[in-house]
Amino acid sequence: MTGSRTLATILVTTMAAVWGPCPAGAQSPEAPAKQAPAKQAPAKESIRTWTWNKVAGNWKRMAGAVKQRWGKLTHNEIQESQGRRETLNGYIQSRYGIDRDAADKQIDEWLKTLK
Repeated sequence: MTGSRTLATILVTTMAAVWGPCPAGAQSPEAPAKQAPAKQAPAKESIRTWTWNKVAGNWKRMAGAVKQRWGKLTHNEIQESQGRRETLNGYIQSRYGIDRDAADKQIDEWLKTLK
């Protein structure tokens, strides 16, 4: 019986580590609940990345908005970028003759209008 009790304790502890603590009363008394670390607010960069991830996931629908904002880009350039920000940045740089920071700033401003 002690062997199965030890195995149950190991299983509960492992499950709590993977999926979080069990509901009240479902946990064995040998395995104390672990507290999850406090979550921090996302940084500005994370918010920007999350927004770009939404754009990249809907790239076929967003291609029209990209064409409207950067009219000098060809249909092929927009399609070839396939939602990759750095590739789009490169096409904007080459078509508009601007540096990387200026193109990045334009993309950021465009993203703010999508909210």
